[in-house]
Amino acid sequence: MGYACPKCGHIIPGDAKVLIWHLRNVHNAICGHNFTQHITCGQDGCERTFSGRTYVFRKHLGNHREVNLPAPVPLNVAPHEDDGGLSEGSDNDVEDAPDDVPPAAEAEHMWDHFGEQEVEQHASGLVAGMLASSSTAHSTVTDVVKKTANLLDDITSYVMHRVQEFAAEVGVQPGDENLQSLIADVEAVSHPFQNLNTLYRQRTFFQNCDTFLQAEELPLGIGYYPRSNQQTGNVQQVMRTISFQYIPIKPLLKLIIEKTEIMEIVSHLQPSDDNLLRDFHDGSYCRQSAFLSQPSTLKLILYIDDFEVTNPLSPRAGTHKLGAVYFTFANAPPKYRSSLANMFLLMLYTSGDVKMYGYEALFAQFILDMNSLEQDGIDVDTESFRGNVKVGIAQVVGDNLGIHSLFGFAEGFTANFPCRICKMPRDSIRQMSYEDRDLIRTPESYQNDVDADNLPETGIKRNCPLNEINHFHVVYNRVPDVMHDMLEGVCPLEVKVILKELIVKEYFNIETLNARITSYNYGLEDKHNKPCTYNMNALRSPDGASGQKAGQMWCLVRHLPLMIGDLVPAEDEHWELLLALLDCTDLIFSPVISKGQIIYLEQLIADHHKLFLELFPDRHLKPKHHFMLHYPSAMRLYGPLIHLWVMRFEAFHNFSRRLSHIMCNFQNAAKTLAYRNQMLLCYNLMSGKTLMDKSLEVGPGESIILASMKDSAAIAQHLNMALYDDVFVAKWCRCNGTEYRKNAMVVAAKDDDGCPLFGKIRHILAFRSAVTLMLEMWHTVGFERHYHAHIVQPIDAQPVAFSKVDDLIDFHPLQANQSYRRGCALYYISPRYVL
Repeated sequence: MGYACPKCGHIIPGDAKVLIWHLRNVHNAICGHNFTQHITCGQDGCERTFSGRTYVFRKHLGNHREVNLPAPVPLNVAPHEDDGGLSEGSDNDVEDAPDDVPPAAEAEHMWDHFGEQEVEQHASGLVAGMLASSSTAHSTVTDVVKKTANLLDDITSYVMHRVQEFAAEVGVQPGDENLQSLIADVEAVSHPFQNLNTLYRQRTFFQNCDTFLQAEELPLGIGYYPRSNQQTGNVQQVMRTISFQYIPIKPLLKLIIEKTEIMEIVSHLQPSDDNLLRDFHDGSYCRQSAFLSQPSTLKLILYIDDFEVTNPLSPRAGTHKLGAVYFTFANAPPKYRSSLANMFLLMLYTSGDVKMYGYEALFAQFILDMNSLEQDGIDVDTESFRGNVKVGIAQVVGDNLGIHSLFGFAEGFTANFPCRICKMPRDSIRQMSYEDRDLIRTPESYQNDVDADNLPETGIKRNCPLNEINHFHVVYNRVPDVMHDMLEGVCPLEVKVILKELIVKEYFNIETLNARITSYNYGLEDKHNKPCTYNMNALRSPDGASGQKAGQMWCLVRHLPLMIGDLVPAEDEHWELLLALLDCTDLIFSPVISKGQIIYLEQLIADHHKLFLELFPDRHLKPKHHFMLHYPSAMRLYGPLIHLWVMRFEAFHNFSRRLSHIMCNFQNAAKTLAYRNQMLLCYNLMSGKTLMDKSLEVGPGESIILASMKDSAAIAQHLNMALYDDVFVAKWCRCNGTEYRKNAMVVAAKDDDGCPLFGKIRHILAFRSAVTLMLEMWHTVGFERHYHAHIVQPIDAQPVAFSKVDDLIDFHPLQANQSYRRGCALYYISPRYVL
């Protein structure tokens, strides 16, 4: 009995554990108990893929236990450009592999190189994995290691006792050379945790590991804290150095560069040449910068924010509030940049300490390091690049409060000059519908305002320490935060005031609205962001908390027209305001935008603001309305704004938040959390996680003879296979975190007029380690503005098309819904942004 190796195709005799051992030791595909790469099953034509825990793969192999194994099939060997990212090589790679060692002999000698070093490596991977989890306290990890070590000692002692008993029974002398060699071998591997069984030894072990970088504790200032004298009972003031955690960026970048393929990404990065803006490097700011436009320059996106590590409703909320600085690479494509594995901790500090001692002390060492990186660079030696790499800051992002605080601008948005981009006074901001380019801040005007030291007249409190970094100035850091501006500012406010007016007009009541919100079919991707219901008190207080998270608000505002549009007359002016807002968001959240669309967006924002002021004369534009005026110019400078929003960075807080609730120790929370964040990075590097992880997973399914399927001839022609070949039909597949299932709608193509053509997923086909979506094409009737949705209809002939996931016009799966309007047989698709 045996299993086919999904990497080399050899038949590995034995049970599933032997195959797992083979994948770990021969192919380095497993670290600890986790796969370091996606593995295709490959048994009996099964194309299901696995990642994460190995026990799921072992359990799945039980389904093939009674199946006669086929001849070795080459699977998952090296990536092919057009294979959808599932395969890691061509079919010929296995034919070129050496065959001089038969699979059975390979299994027989599998344990020959298993020694003390390998055991310690597996043990360190296990410990690193537990320390990289946000669900486990360090004390628990140490306790588990000690108990596991004791259990292994008992098992080893029993085995040795039985071996010696058996040797005596068969007449082997205690001093026999072979027996002593066996005992020595067992003894050598019987203590895998001897260097990891205490907290001190764990720290020492990983500090000597080439994938771990220790955070430095740097001083911020001197503080006085109360301490009780145990002898007298009196409370005394004790002087203590206030510190923060800083991960030295030069060795950190060197570690990341040499352990990942970031330089390979940089070498393939090319700006767009079709007048479309797709990412930061397409914007004029990067193109016109003599430093950032250099091909080998690493461009960092910094993120700064505060987050609460205790219950935000508790009386001590804010006492232990922490601030963090993360970074990622602007050189990486957005689909990789959004992965939490590609975000890195730079600083961790107590928020109150920075308010007391200032950002100058916090960023002093970082400024020195960045100037050195810009001037001297880093010498690196990788497979794809050997030489010197210069590093610069692309942009610093964060919520408005955090950015204003760091940059030295007014932190209260009721200030006379609440905008960091322009110097427009508050009264003008409340009525202005266009950007005034004459008021844009410049380095000269900024310095004059700093020298004036007059916050009410300038909107500037102090100089920003980051201005000391070469090739960086805060007035050129104009990227807005569209998540907080739109999804936690403009959209919640306007949705509330619009819904209130529609209810006052008696088009529907609050119960009908909530019933529609609850029962609406949001589709595969939006079901995780299903909005919460409203009450009338919330609608009467539109300036209060929105009651929705940012993802929920984006979901609600997109689907609201189709949700209640049948109840609202087409000529309603308040409904027109909602549609005008959606016209703006379609372009603001678009991942690709043209220069013509940017000009159009300027007018859309102006029309929207004018209509808002006209419909609500007792209200004024909020500062976040004003920030929208700067979006078009920011797009010209930095490309699509959605690639620079902070939603994914905010998700990176969750690791520290969860861990702080587990450890319940706040003596020096920043130090503990910094260490565990570095252990997470260490484990990711140990596990072989890469920046360009070709994440294509195939779910469970079944192998079907092609001839038994509908439109089998078309499938056979497209996949270049025979009618009586088996094709694996999966229930789902997941590409770069986005899941695709049967009956979901996707944008397959565009017609000559630029109108999107939609297809309904009929099957997910996995064949020869590539995944293809079989689509049933629908007819696009047009776009109905009242529902802000594309009108589509199924075609009686049901024409089919085929597409790889990477070839789709837009990677988001969508949902086709019918209107609540009686007798309407049409289907509508609400877009996430302009297609």
